[in-house]
Amino acid sequence: MIQKKYEIVLLVWILSFLYLLFGAIVFNKASLIGITLIIESQIILLIIILLTSMYIFPKNWERKRWGLIAVQIISLNLICVLIRYVMEEKIFVRFLNFPKSQNLNPLFFVYDNFYYSLPSFFIGFITFHIFRTFTIEKRNSELRALVHEAELHLLKSQINPHFLYNVLNYMYAISLPLSARLSNTISKLAGTMRYTITKSEVQTSPLNEEIEFVQDYIDLQSTQFDHGIYYKFIKAIDDDQILVPTMILVTFIENAFKHGIVDDPKFPLKIKITAIKNTMEFEILNYINQNLKDVTNGIGLANVKRRLALLLPDKHFLHISAENDLYSVRLKLIL
Repeated sequence: MIQKKYEIVLLVWILSFLYLLFGAIVFNKASLIGITLIIESQIILLIIILLTSMYIFPKNWERKRWGLIAVQIISLNLICVLIRYVMEEKIFVRFLNFPKSQNLNPLFFVYDNFYYSLPSFFIGFITFHIFRTFTIEKRNSELRALVHEAELHLLKSQINPHFLYNVLNYMYAISLPLSARLSNTISKLAGTMRYTITKSEVQTSPLNEEIEFVQDYIDLQSTQFDHGIYYKFIKAIDDDQILVPTMILVTFIENAFKHGIVDDPKFPLKIKITAIKNTMEFEILNYINQNLKDVTNGIGLANVKRRLALLLPDKHFLHISAENDLYSVRLKLIL
């Protein structure tokens, strides 16, 4: 996508450059000095457009760093003024025998070039927003396709999930007088099913709901082990109401249970969630169980990466490593 952006910008610039050069040569009978200055100005124009549309605005616009945008634009403009001065007053004079400006006023030179460079920044700004609009539309189309795909999978189910949920509630009711442990397990299973049903079409959810869902999932998984599981769940959260992608975290937990050691006190599963202001960090560490093989390995993680790319482009960091029998995941979200 980035390469296509460069190609489009370069194509438009080349057409504009050829148009100006043709007009200067054919109609204005421009001299060598005039043609050289046109080439120089157009190259500087291209540099400004590329840097503003591909770096300055994309890196700062979504995060509302207006001050940093202004500083970078002013700095880039001053650098371009300096480049122009070196080219026109030093290099062109020495190597192309251009006449040296007499009584050059530095302040006027800066002002003049600064003023005529500003349109380049507006072009870069407009270019950035055009590409941003196309990117958002493409992302929305992919999200709609994902929702449609999920709906098709749900329609193909032979058993209505609401029916299963109602059955679980009935089982919970009749198990209450028999076993507190059994009824509690059924209650958690019904709760996780309710959560997955109600959140199936919701892209984001409050962090506290996601943590509760993760905890219920861990409790349910622990029932498969005779002696339970060993894990550390550390939470350092300032605001548990921040919105995070729905059911993203549980994928990594599920992966740890599928491929990791969780029932050995010497190798506990470690989970940490930190949420400060608009940033959430999630870390999980488990020892790899070499005896476990799962044919679905990688499918859930691939879906997570795809959702993060669509929901939080340029606002997430995901690092996954598997070294020395240790599997670790670190996810950072800027919300």
